[in-house]
Amino acid sequence: MPDFKLIDVAEQPYIYVDRKCAMVPAEIGKAMETAFGDIFAFMQENGIEPVEGPLSVYYSYDPETVEFRAGMFVSGDDAKKASGAVKADVTPAGRVVSFAHIGPYSKLGESYGQLMGWLETEGLTIGAPTWEVYMNDPDTTPPDELHTDIYVSLA
Repeated sequence: MPDFKLIDVAEQPYIYVDRKCAMVPAEIGKAMETAFGDIFAFMQENGIEPVEGPLSVYYSYDPETVEFRAGMFVSGDDAKKASGAVKADVTPAGRVVSFAHIGPYSKLGESYGQLMGWLETEGLTIGAPTWEVYMNDPDTTPPDELHTDIYVSLA
């Protein structure tokens, strides 16, 4: 089971594109791939350097579809360069639940299921947003070694 921790985080600026797809790992993977391709192209065209790994931000929960923001942490100055389909925002500051998921993205749902049980035991309620930071590259990292840091806002 993941090691769930209550921590305080500072806001972090990021740029992103919106995506929506079926709640199916293969569809999510395709949507992520095109979204990150768009973000990386925008960053290259605008001379933007990342300050941390790629992330996805989730504001709603639906068992049928998933809507998310796929993006990259950037400096506050670079966030101001967002235009067109590329938008800018910040992850919220405050108390969150943080944990690491090690393994294939297709098994993230299992970690979230364990989180829901832990939240219930602790008397806490999930809020929005939740964001995932991808710490290594799925093109060069074996699936069992993928590392995703997850941050969950509380209600």
